[in-house]
Amino acid sequence: MRRRFLIAAVLIALLSGGATATVALNTVSGIAAEVFPRTIHVPKTVVTPVYSGGPQTFLILGSDRRQHSKDAFDRENPAHSDTILLVRFDPGQGQTSLLSIPRDLEVNITAPNGQYYPNEKINAAYTIGSRLGGVRGAMVLAAETIEHQVFPALKLNGIVDVNFAGFINVVDALGCVYVNVDHRYYHVNGVAAENYSEINLQPGYQKLCYQNALSYVRYRHEDSDFVRVARQQDFLRVLRQQISPEDVLGQIDTVAKAVGHAIASTFHDSAGQLIELAKLVAFSQAKPLRQVKFRALDTNLQLGGGSYVTTTPELAEATLNDFLHGAQKPQLPATAAPARVARGAHHGATGASPAAIGLYPAAPARPSGVPFPVLYPSLQSAPAVPKGVRSYDLRDREGHLHHAYVAVWQQSSAGSYYDFEGTDWLHPPLIDHPEQTRRIDGRTYMLFADGGHLHTIAWHEGGALYWLTNTLLEDLSNEQMLGIARSARPLLR
Repeated sequence: MRRRFLIAAVLIALLSGGATATVALNTVSGIAAEVFPRTIHVPKTVVTPVYSGGPQTFLILGSDRRQHSKDAFDRENPAHSDTILLVRFDPGQGQTSLLSIPRDLEVNITAPNGQYYPNEKINAAYTIGSRLGGVRGAMVLAAETIEHQVFPALKLNGIVDVNFAGFINVVDALGCVYVNVDHRYYHVNGVAAENYSEINLQPGYQKLCYQNALSYVRYRHEDSDFVRVARQQDFLRVLRQQISPEDVLGQIDTVAKAVGHAIASTFHDSAGQLIELAKLVAFSQAKPLRQVKFRALDTNLQLGGGSYVTTTPELAEATLNDFLHGAQKPQLPATAAPARVARGAHHGATGASPAAIGLYPAAPARPSGVPFPVLYPSLQSAPAVPKGVRSYDLRDREGHLHHAYVAVWQQSSAGSYYDFEGTDWLHPPLIDHPEQTRRIDGRTYMLFADGGHLHTIAWHEGGALYWLTNTLLEDLSNEQMLGIARSARPLLR
């Protein structure tokens, strides 16, 4: 906890240093000027800054246009808000909540000049606003469309516009990020192919740097809009977990400049503003990150040759209420002593048969060249299709080499995959902050939740670390996650 509040504590201490207060104020003001070099002034009806220490909600917009990009799609097409993310810091609830608005959400857009655009995708608001008023116009029209068309009760306290080219520099400044890549990501541009960002990632736990990180969060092939935004939320979660406050403070000038080059925002470049946000960042680091699902009526409505996401006022209101006031924690099934099951398969966490919770026998597959015991689930979800098993090398934060393997199952055709993995790296960042532990069948499981859903279950056994990761959309129920993890048994050599 002390480390989590280091940045805010140092800034506050600097400003309360008596004789050194003037020097400290100048120092912090200089940092603030680098973090917020581009302040966008928007109408008070769009953004209402607050400094009460209570909950605050920010809109994060990520533009998909980079004028000097090597990616022809980015250069030649108009800017869209590729990412539309609401972030809520809530000290009262003791959590930070994330809500991604699908960029394909159908809305009606009214431009400042009165022109009306019916049945548009919501990311078009950024494009239309940009054409009429540059970055400010894009930010204002995007925010107004969200507040008027999607969440009428939403009150924003700030807006941040993130440039994707600058995103690479921020990841560079903070260090690369270990990510659980859920399946094979591959796209290479051909002669007649679309000029999207190229990507070539194998499944498994790995460090993503620079261009790989950018291509991963922006990947838009073979996935639904909901899977893509879930991937972005997951990346932000692991990035936040792996940022060391000490490291940030030690390279504050580099980080400040990188952030400043990446964003335009409604924040002003004052020491007070920086301290207020530092407190929120420190609070967020010490509290759970909750991903809120957008409630949709139709995720693939065909309209005028395009695919749209639709919702209703009632569903949108339920989504916003969950985002603003929800504090859901995982409801774990009460465990019972496992009964004997033919061929070694385990009952569900409640003692029910596997079939009763949608689990069925899984055919084992062995990775090659793994020097530690290979565990493999004997159960899988009913719709899952095995996509193979891969062994690979993995270097830790100090550069030491470790061995690992990953087995992948495709849960749905919409880009949903879950993984089972093992490694002889015993303490990766993945398991730094478990929400709770549960002792079952002689194993001590570390449980990592996302709101009410189990996202990862991990445990140590026989000198190795093993874990099961839910799909990005968390399609597996908590009981299924526990059932699959409990069914993992050593494969005979």
